[in-house]
Amino acid sequence: MNKEDMIPDKPSAHFAKQQYRQQEQFFASCDDAVTGYRGQAVRLMPENWAANLHPDYRQRIVDSFSYSDEHTQSIGWHTHVNHGASSQVCCVNFLFPFVDRPDVLGRWIDHVLGIDGAQPEVIERRNGEDHYVAFEWFPETDYLNEAGKDGKRNRGSNSTSVDAAVRYRIGGELHLLLIEWKYTESYPSKRDPRSMSGDATRKSRYHNIWQRPHGPIRADVDVRLEDFFLEPWYQLLRQQMTAYHAETDPLSEYDRVALLHISPKENSALKRARGELSRFGDEVFEAFGSMIDPAFRDRFISLDTSTAFACLERWSDVEWAQWLRVRYPILTSDRTNQIPVELR
Repeated sequence: MNKEDMIPDKPSAHFAKQQYRQQEQFFASCDDAVTGYRGQAVRLMPENWAANLHPDYRQRIVDSFSYSDEHTQSIGWHTHVNHGASSQVCCVNFLFPFVDRPDVLGRWIDHVLGIDGAQPEVIERRNGEDHYVAFEWFPETDYLNEAGKDGKRNRGSNSTSVDAAVRYRIGGELHLLLIEWKYTESYPSKRDPRSMSGDATRKSRYHNIWQRPHGPIRADVDVRLEDFFLEPWYQLLRQQMTAYHAETDPLSEYDRVALLHISPKENSALKRARGELSRFGDEVFEAFGSMIDPAFRDRFISLDTSTAFACLERWSDVEWAQWLRVRYPILTSDRTNQIPVELR
């Protein structure tokens, strides 16, 4: 994510309010949750923000994100990390238990991708530990021309990253799966005029890397780069460019790089296509997928959160599933009981 991605989005009124109430009730049941920041029961007091994290993993998560050395950046928390409906916190609560459980992670990768035999590999070391999941991940190579004058990018802010990433081997190939996570977010139908001041920079960075033959978007589709500058199109494009260039770079170690977008199907406002690109479809993720070149179309996957994670409750060795069910019941209840046919 970059700084723009960290600005809280206007919530989908019905779904967001429902989830806010759910989180208020959850906090009320917790002895260690001190709420009331800015008069809101859904917000923890800033000094108590870590109560937002799974209690069995809380200290490891805090230590992992704060860790840094000469080769490893610390990971930034988003501004609203103390909010009960923080999508970053939600993502970490679901995925952090996988960091040292490659056995369960492999089964989950098989589940969400409809494959068989994924073998996760260590993606980074943090605080002296091998991690099979990386958070706020971006590639070492600055594919999107986003580094500052000093040649550096900050992990989790002011440059394109994904909420999480995992690497795995299958069929003799090394694959990378980028994961973007949404919860209660939705986006306005028009851009904030203040954001338009950065359009010249955006065009200079991306003008020759977004469309085939040098990017993921079809060459025969009638779109301009600036049509993507409205969210969530803008984030989708940057992350798909990251996946495309991380795979097609001749020096890349990866044979395949895909972007998995996870969000609740109940969040209809998030999925509603807006802006110039809405002519490609009513559902934003379907419309975005239709603009990707056919040779790379299957590198973009959108899944409902409950479809992606209801499997955890069927696995007896996933001890953290019960806490997730209590904390996020709508995100763990499988209403389809199957992966979409197109992903099998």
